Amino acid sequence: MCNPVFNKFVVDAPERSISKWFSFTYISDIGYYFGTDQMQADAWKNPYKLWEHSPLRYADKVKTPTLFIHSDEDYRCWIPEGYQMYTALRLHGVEARMCVFHGENHELSRSGKPAHRQRRMAEILQWMNHYLREGGEQNDQD
Repeated sequence: MCNPVFNKFVVDAPERSISKWFSFTYISDIGYYFGTDQMQADAWKNPYKLWEHSPLRYADKVKTPTLFIHSDEDYRCWIPEGYQMYTALRLHGVEARMCVFHGENHELSRSGKPAHRQRRMAEILQWMNHYLREGGEQNDQD
């Protein structure tokens, strides 16, 4: 999930992100109860509370360069969740990158293909080094 504390960090790299709790509640393989439990709100009875806790709601306030990491076979945190936040940040002028791992699922960082786990770590390190050491700009999508 994206960091809801605006601009506290120099750089961010969320993995398996959730941008809207309402949509996550209905598409995730974890089941309807998870979003309801985590947000302490039923999607039908209090959708506004889910929106208030959704990172997408605050995308216009984010200035932190963000690398999104998603897997295209992740049925827990579906790839559109990442694309929504990525697109919102780019529309608001924030440096952002979307890194998609094809053929991987929610377990990429733990049990993904070794080459993909290695690439994942390299992507994160490169992104962090770029902003923490070099302070440069980078806008692209993979």
